[in-house]
Amino acid sequence: MTVVTDRDAALYLTDIHNFFEAPSLDPFRGDSIEESGIDQLMDTMKARPRSAPPLERIVLHLLADQITPDLPQRLKAAIATYCDVQKRLSRQKVRETRIEGQRALRIGFIAWAVCLLLSTLSEQIFSHYTLQGRLFGEGFLIAGWVSLWRPAELLLYDWWPYAREMKLYEQIKAMAVEIRPRDTATVTPLPS
Repeated sequence: MTVVTDRDAALYLTDIHNFFEAPSLDPFRGDSIEESGIDQLMDTMKARPRSAPPLERIVLHLLADQITPDLPQRLKAAIATYCDVQKRLSRQKVRETRIEGQRALRIGFIAWAVCLLLSTLSEQIFSHYTLQGRLFGEGFLIAGWVSLWRPAELLLYDWWPYAREMKLYEQIKAMAVEIRPRDTATVTPLPS
């Protein structure tokens, strides 16, 4: 569970390892968390309005027996490593999307040129003023522009989510980390 207060993101976990990997779902323990703490944090940050002030601190609530004096520093270093790896993967996805878009653009331009040629030919063969001439002429013209749809989508829009993820990982990496003992009353086992 993630709770956002002012500029803090509070995460309630039963195990520190669940910060990076999703816990196994155990209905008998009473936990209903289905994703890792970092994924919860990313989802929270993605859902925040862009006009909202940036989050500055991760407040991790853990069971008292799991907290050690060096845990905040170790977690901060682990978060930095994780965010660096995820940013590198997102940069790779941006590159892959652009390469795919360039390939699709070459194919799309060829298809567009062929359709434009077929449109012109059909209008000349059937005459622009007949039903068949308009049908084939306009149909080929529309098909040509549709062939450019995917390249435009790849080059203009599909890389945005990866670029946003890179910014979010940079923000998470810069956030301060605080660890507090979790009230054992918040971990409610199911009645027997």
